[in-house]
Amino acid sequence: MTPLVKNLVLLILVFWSGSLFAQSLPTTDAEKIKAQADDLADKGAQAIDDGNMDQGLDDLVRAIQLDPTPMRHMIYGSVLFGNGVAAFKGGDRDKGLEILHQAEGQLLKSIAGFNPGKDQVYLGQCYFLLGEMYMNAFGDKDKAREYYKRSVELNDYPGARDALNRLSS
Repeated sequence: MTPLVKNLVLLILVFWSGSLFAQSLPTTDAEKIKAQADDLADKGAQAIDDGNMDQGLDDLVRAIQLDPTPMRHMIYGSVLFGNGVAAFKGGDRDKGLEILHQAEGQLLKSIAGFNPGKDQVYLGQCYFLLGEMYMNAFGDKDKAREYYKRSVELNDYPGARDALNRLSS
């Protein structure tokens, strides 16, 4: 091959691979926003893993503001649930209740957005966490029973089934 042909082949390969790369990048505004939200959610999860809860929660909130999917609400609600439980265990009941009410709101938003025909596992998990809140923090056994039943009906979640059995005995 002559140097001219080699350079031409190389140029074609560079442009072809570049066009493939460009096709894999988000092209619409919605895709760009989703990608930004995904990056923020990943950054938030990493911050939480690194022990920087405040930064992680801020990043998760910003991700939800950009792209309020049911999964983002569920993840944020689950983190808040854990924080509320930790506040209770740390002896701050009022703070724990406040955080758990925030978690409840996020979980209810996720439930409203999930597809009951496709997202039974996620819905079951949300209902289980709500049941736990109502049973252990809010003191409403009837509401807890309702949420546990929904969890079992959707996904037969063992924790929810066990909680229902405890409530029945």
